[in-house]
Amino acid sequence: MINKFNFKKKENIFRVLFYVVGLCIMGLGIALNAISNFGAGPWDAVNIGVSYHLNLSVGTCMNIVAILNLIISGILNKEFPKITPLITSLVLGVFVDLGFVVFNGINVSTSSMEFILFLISLPIISLGISIYLVSELPNTPLDYFMLAIKSKFKLSLMTGKIVSETSGLIIALLLGGPVGVGSIIIIFTIGPMMQFLFTYTKKYFNKLSKSNVIFANN
Repeated sequence: MINKFNFKKKENIFRVLFYVVGLCIMGLGIALNAISNFGAGPWDAVNIGVSYHLNLSVGTCMNIVAILNLIISGILNKEFPKITPLITSLVLGVFVDLGFVVFNGINVSTSSMEFILFLISLPIISLGISIYLVSELPNTPLDYFMLAIKSKFKLSLMTGKIVSETSGLIIALLLGGPVGVGSIIIIFTIGPMMQFLFTYTKKYFNKLSKSNVIFANN
């Protein structure tokens, strides 16, 4: 993540653009995934599982899990946990809510429709993640956790994502969260698609900004 920011630099204008557009696309994909009702993502299942045990709202449990992700990420990176990812979570939450409004008219009446919407949501989420990660602006707590795993164990972006999602799946199972076929599919599809799309979005960012930007964690 970049340490200094100057809006006078063309490169940083594109950083903000990629950051906002990426989170918007990601939010729309998450909302579509939820509407499909085919399968919760591993960490969504963790949030729900925590709510079962603490008798708190899922939203409150999302914040609790996010803070724990930040703490663990700080330990892996041997640094004080960053607070800025929580801001990104709030921004993403706004776009997720927007997604529910946009897709409100979709009538999911059959299991085949659920599956189709689920499949469509996966590349949308992956594209959103790859675009906003290129900006090097604050990550979501979950992606901060994923990048910490990637850096600590010297993994590829794809493998780091798979490890992060798999750990979420295991925790969700232990907590009794709603893990299903969709959760498994998400683990083994989001990572590879994100890795593939990230390569092209990074090249496109470099081309637009006309600079040799190197992703800090790659």
